[in-house]
Amino acid sequence: MSYPGESSVDARVRAVEDDCRRRLSRLFVMFATVEAVVLVVLVAAVFVLELVDPEIGVWFIVAAAVVGASILSVLLMKHMRDRTTAVAQARGENPLF
Repeated sequence: MSYPGESSVDARVRAVEDDCRRRLSRLFVMFATVEAVVLVVLVAAVFVLELVDPEIGVWFIVAAAVVGASILSVLLMKHMRDRTTAVAQARGENPLF
């Protein structure tokens, strides 16, 4: 959708930003789904099925949460870098900075 007085560059930038927003939303949903499944399986293995001693199993759950947070941080940094490059290309700037 274009707006009155909007140049083609502004329209390209808006399209790139909309695409980045959609991809970020999809990333969050997919990551949350996978992380929830992993944590539910670990909680069930530790507390319901008692496959692991709960004192040790808690550390498995914490480790899974820390690994998940680290992966999410890396994915968000990659997304921000990709978005910056895409917006620069849409504006016609040199994407190599």
